[in-house]
Amino acid sequence: MLKFYLPTLLISAWFNLRELKSAQELNQEMQKMKHDTRIYNTADGSIDKKKAVFKTGKIDIPTRAIHLGIMVFALAAYFTGDGADDYKKLEYFGYTLHKWLGMGLSVFILLRIVYGLVGTQAARFSNWVPYTKEQFLLAREGLMSALLYKKPKRPAHQGIAGLINAAGLIIFTWMAVTGSLIFFFLEPGRSTDGLMHLIVEIHEVGETLVPAYLVIHVGAVIIHALYGRDIWRKMFFMKRRPFRRV
Repeated sequence: MLKFYLPTLLISAWFNLRELKSAQELNQEMQKMKHDTRIYNTADGSIDKKKAVFKTGKIDIPTRAIHLGIMVFALAAYFTGDGADDYKKLEYFGYTLHKWLGMGLSVFILLRIVYGLVGTQAARFSNWVPYTKEQFLLAREGLMSALLYKKPKRPAHQGIAGLINAAGLIIFTWMAVTGSLIFFFLEPGRSTDGLMHLIVEIHEVGETLVPAYLVIHVGAVIIHALYGRDIWRKMFFMKRRPFRRV
């Protein structure tokens, strides 16, 4: 297991070290974007999404609350996953615990999807998920910059960060959908067969995907914290300390 995740952590460290930049540089860049008249509609002064790839919105409270909920239930569901195999037995406490924690995760994933569609501009998928040509090119540019040992100038959730966050959302949505099907249609107390057996097998793929993603995501948080950018404090509703160089 360690042999698999250690290279993943090292790759994550490489990319995130290349994306580190001082808080002053980031602030200057975002101030320039606020005064860039090219990203605004001349008619009503609103931002033109086709012209503005970057947004300067802050991470709002609903986004942080949903992120915290996903984190808590995802970790709890993952660490109780091994005990869920007792669904084949007459007594299946492990399965019962795991399925309710999984449903908690499903609720927060659904909230994130809804908020990603109708929430604030900074939280919407259209702002950072690399599904358009422009956003995909930013992600590719960030990847190439990292490989060439350069630091791309990007606000939060843009470039590689947007690609990683999108991958995480896809993985946890996958787990939530398959887990919900198991929750409603699996009959505990006996072995599965047919379509339900296939769904269980697909769901169990997450036993590899989830920790692999967490290694990358948590590794990035740790590396940024070691370099003085303790962004994690904001996600826990804690006051961020002043940026410090190391």
